[in-house]
Amino acid sequence: MSRLMKIAIIGAECTGKTTLANDLVREFQKTYPATFAHEYLRSFVEQEKRTPQSHEQVQIAQEQKSLEDRLSRELVARAQGDQHAFLFCDTTPLLTSIYSEWVFGKRDALVDAIAQKHDYELTLFTQMDFPWASDGVQRDGAKAQTAVHSLIETRLNELNIPYLAIGGTPQERLQIAKSHIFQSLEKLKA
Repeated sequence: MSRLMKIAIIGAECTGKTTLANDLVREFQKTYPATFAHEYLRSFVEQEKRTPQSHEQVQIAQEQKSLEDRLSRELVARAQGDQHAFLFCDTTPLLTSIYSEWVFGKRDALVDAIAQKHDYELTLFTQMDFPWASDGVQRDGAKAQTAVHSLIETRLNELNIPYLAIGGTPQERLQIAKSHIFQSLEKLKA
């Protein structure tokens, strides 16, 4: 039976989450069924031509999990025998919860409940080790990046979610992440 490994990639805006997800998918697709769950928030903003409001945060978190669930099923169906499959999640409902707190000044209990179901085998936390630069999506800027980075670290610790801080150049990040993923894979096989 195939085994799915879900890997969360979280971090403040413009810290290289999508770049790392793309790099990992390209690398792992050479040997395994692998894909990544895009950040649903981007799709929402592109479709609605605006940022979501407070009452829409639950929908954002639910849609993110729904996308992960659908892609997980597809990957498992593609895996053969006892082959592992890899889903790299470019953000998670945890980030929706944190941004809800940052943007709206309060936490949403329903979003928090979705975020606390952190069902990932590994959590990679991208660091702020290169200057903030716009990625073409309306963002809050370097000041928000620093505040959100701190909120992420605090929430990971509050929820006792083990994580690996990923920093360095894109190539260094890829190598560090691959090393830890393969270590986790060996533990699963044991």
